[in-house]
Amino acid sequence: MSTIGILTVSLIYLFSRASCQVTRTLGNSNDVCMRIAKDPYFDIDLVVGEPWRIYYSWNMNLETKCLDLVIRNATQEIIKRIWTDMSEYLEQQPYWEAATLHMSMGSPSHELLLFAAQGAAGTFLAVPNVVRNSNIKPMRKGVPLLKFQMKLIRNGKYLLMMDCHVGASTLSARVGRSYRTEIAAEAAALNLGDGHPACVNEKKDDEQFFLN
Repeated sequence: MSTIGILTVSLIYLFSRASCQVTRTLGNSNDVCMRIAKDPYFDIDLVVGEPWRIYYSWNMNLETKCLDLVIRNATQEIIKRIWTDMSEYLEQQPYWEAATLHMSMGSPSHELLLFAAQGAAGTFLAVPNVVRNSNIKPMRKGVPLLKFQMKLIRNGKYLLMMDCHVGASTLSARVGRSYRTEIAAEAAALNLGDGHPACVNEKKDDEQFFLN
């Protein structure tokens, strides 16, 4: 499988095989990640803890699906477990002891191990633990490290995350703390192109919400 193929499959896996349409080219995705990184804001203490729920996405359409991101500090136990699962399948080895964060998406078995990378705050390389998904059969030394750009918005009210290879992006908030109108306004202000509301059946205080 090609590098882009592995990346796409990894993302679909991590987002619980949601309806996923990758439309950006590799170059455009890198350009957008660089633009996001020009005004970085990232604080680990604000990111870890309560789950983040994806409420808006670009280049993939989650529609009614509600996916939560659980981010915590990477422990030695977590690092050792993911190293055991994935070390022989990676194209290149990260510096395993430098792992910073662990992220699960939608399910504890859909996980990433994140390593702070050179560049702006919020730049991470990531090991996707694809071995835990029985539908993916990785080749030895065939899985590349992923690259993500993350950014906290409105002093940590929202979390923007973008895959810099294939362009799938998400805007998340703590569960039940934002109105749809606020989320839509924030998504528009990011100027990342046409996107899609996610978890559309969830409303705060029974607010009225209409899909465009």
